Amino acid sequence: MSGCSVSPVAALSAQAEFNWLQTIVDNLIDGVLIVTMDGEWVYGNYIAHRICQQLNLGTLVSEVIPPSIWQVCQILLERDRSGCEHPVVIESEISLEHLAQYRVRVCWLQMEDAQRPYLLVTLEDRHKTASSRAISEVRQYGLTARQSDVWMLYRTGHTYREIATELFVTVNTVKRHMKDIHAKQKLIAAEHTNFRF
Repeated sequence: MSGCSVSPVAALSAQAEFNWLQTIVDNLIDGVLIVTMDGEWVYGNYIAHRICQQLNLGTLVSEVIPPSIWQVCQILLERDRSGCEHPVVIESEISLEHLAQYRVRVCWLQMEDAQRPYLLVTLEDRHKTASSRAISEVRQYGLTARQSDVWMLYRTGHTYREIATELFVTVNTVKRHMKDIHAKQKLIAAEHTNFRF
């Protein structure tokens, strides 16, 4: 046996490697969608399916690109036709009233064996991103349980009045909690500043 070892990833067969990569993409927090230049659905992970279904107003037709996403794709296609050679990522926001807000990013995806490039669309659920950030901040700032409740709602776009209604407290109570949270933020920021020097 030679002294050269092969990493487990390098030893994967093509099918196993594909399955491995697909598992990674399927477990991303963002939706991933691959689309042809003609607007045909090539691939979408679970999150992309869910978001597209919401944007298609709940219709159960799968693998249909919502018009709001296709409009963003068309901007990239038009830039390409105009001769722009710089790598470009087109970004847009799509809102469904107060139900959901998505960030859409579209860029070119060139596959080795493809004659034409595809469009790679990533779909970020802004509410989910804000919730994840708020969870991290709750721990970072050392918030109490009630402050955590207030902060989670605040970070996901609720007004003070909406927070008060949701938590069955007064608006002044929400303001007091927010004042305490901001004080903890400043304290943490000051500690980080002092730690650097």
